Amino acid sequence: MTLTTLNVWLDVGFTTLYPIMLVALAAHFMGNVLTGRAKRRFGKQWEWPHHDSHPPFLPKFLHFQHVFSMIALGASGLLIRFPQFDRSPMRVVHYVFMVIVIINLVWRLWYAFASRQRDYKEFAINKRDITTAPKVILYYIFVKSSKPHLGKYNVMQKGTYTIFVPLLIIQAITGLMLFRVGIPFAGTSLYALSAGVIGATGIFWVRTTHYIINWLFIILTTIHVYLSVTEDFPAFLDFFGMGGLDPNNRHGDDHDEHEHDDEPAPAYATADHA
Repeated sequence: MTLTTLNVWLDVGFTTLYPIMLVALAAHFMGNVLTGRAKRRFGKQWEWPHHDSHPPFLPKFLHFQHVFSMIALGASGLLIRFPQFDRSPMRVVHYVFMVIVIINLVWRLWYAFASRQRDYKEFAINKRDITTAPKVILYYIFVKSSKPHLGKYNVMQKGTYTIFVPLLIIQAITGLMLFRVGIPFAGTSLYALSAGVIGATGIFWVRTTHYIINWLFIILTTIHVYLSVTEDFPAFLDFFGMGGLDPNNRHGDDHDEHEHDDEPAPAYATADHA
């Protein structure tokens, strides 16, 4: 297979897969409607998972930055790949948000492992997560009416967030290798330096890797936003500074559809005092 043919197949594969995924998410939401979950959640009952406290400001701020930046990177990346006009403005947008995401990643890792509120343990997949994973999957495919609630995140969320870290690191490295902005006083760019070391074929594989991961982020971010809205809309509102729109905040009504057997102390409170 030639390099050009590989590019064509990647374009065809991902541009076909993404609409299929959107149809699958629409079908999943229809499952929410047919099982009555959507009515219980978005109707008068407003039946959502209960959180005993709000998450700290910093992870909320970093999360907001990350989601917004990932959407901007995905969109600008596709416009660079499939240009509708001059690529240069989109490259600038892409570079700006690339820098934001790199800073955000370093900051979030520091918060998780080195700050007073470090919360890395909340993302660790333990034995109980593994044993309850089938119940979580059965809940999402509407076989079970509730899912185990062992902490702040379920096993699928933990797995996704854990995968994001190495993918972000690889994406940052490949992105910097494709960075065409000149280095001050050096008369060259990281792209030119990279091409000089690994050659044109090497740059092709760097660009291809970057492109594949870009699509993975688009897919994962889309699923993340969908599940955030359909599974915990009040938390979604709170993360984006719109918690006042949550009726439970105004009336103090608590609803919970999770299983709470042997539930530990509230995750947010634990993070604050780690």
